[in-house]
Amino acid sequence: MGEGKDQLVLERVGEWLDRHWKWVVLLAWLAFCAWLLNQRWGPVHAFALADTDDNLRMAQVRDLLRGQDWFDLRQHRLNPPAGANIHWSRLVDLPIAGLILLLRPFVGGASAEMAATAIAPLLPLALTLTCLALVARRLIDPRSFLLPAVVLIYAGSALGMFVPLRIDHHNWQLAFLALAMAGLADAKPARGGMVVGLATALSLSIGLEMLIYLGIAAAAVTLFWVADDRERRRLASYGITLAGGTAFGFLLFASYDNRLAVCDALSPVWLSDALIGGASLFILSWLSPADWRKRLGLAVLAGGIIAVFHALAWPSCLSRLEGFTPQAVDLWLSHVREARPITMHGWRTATLSLSIPSAACWVGACWPGFVVTIARRC
Repeated sequence: MGEGKDQLVLERVGEWLDRHWKWVVLLAWLAFCAWLLNQRWGPVHAFALADTDDNLRMAQVRDLLRGQDWFDLRQHRLNPPAGANIHWSRLVDLPIAGLILLLRPFVGGASAEMAATAIAPLLPLALTLTCLALVARRLIDPRSFLLPAVVLIYAGSALGMFVPLRIDHHNWQLAFLALAMAGLADAKPARGGMVVGLATALSLSIGLEMLIYLGIAAAAVTLFWVADDRERRRLASYGITLAGGTAFGFLLFASYDNRLAVCDALSPVWLSDALIGGASLFILSWLSPADWRKRLGLAVLAGGIIAVFHALAWPSCLSRLEGFTPQAVDLWLSHVREARPITMHGWRTATLSLSIPSAACWVGACWPGFVVTIARRC
């Protein structure tokens, strides 16, 4: 009797969580906010932006609020008098500047900046938690949406990107990567493809750090279609949104300097790749032969065309994307931790980086079964 009552209680709790999961995620986010603000209250109160990138972001936001042109991202405190081209995006400036403008009439300029830098990193955390909850609901169980939040507590490197005062752009990139994952897990193909394309375009509008993961998302959408012709709507909506969203992001956020063929930001280089890639995927979805082998062949052909175009049109972007001289690399860039090759990092970083090749090996090991499954469907 007791076990039956316990089971009934658990079922009712599960049903309640399933119905109200959005509110529970909101409460989890508020709990994260309270915890992180408490952890960082000392530096927040002292307005201690510890990282160079955070300080440079604050300088960029201040310049914007003081009248610097929207498309002028030159930082004149660097390399005077001409200034240095900063390949960052105004997209990340918007929430910080908006919070400052909102709070300044009530608390003054200095306190508004302090509050904005404390609140701004928590906004992409809300998007990240929501998207990861959706992924868990769609791939594991509708009641498992809190599992990613629990795991995130122990993911120090990832959680560190969302702490107050961390106003660099990496937190938004992680949030949009989570949004892409939610799109991949969406059972509605058209909506899922659109979400992945939008997340990719937004991430590219910020920077290229997630390029490998965005490429994996593109490959996943394509392989979904190879495995199942019914996924052509996902492929089509992804291609359209990728091309259109990236073009819109370029028009709205590309600086004057980034309208040249630079390799380390959204520029004509990556815009042309996105346009050709999006158009190619839409054409594939339109052709969509019944045989999976033909679909796979067309996908490989499209990928080859994009790769050849990039190599022929932008050969300067086949090596290091920053475009620095060898002297600058030796004197400065080689000492920047995040720009070093994996061989120059410690064993902890090297171990974490094994996730991508490990995933590739797992896909390779599962490929024979994947092919058999497709053959049975056909």
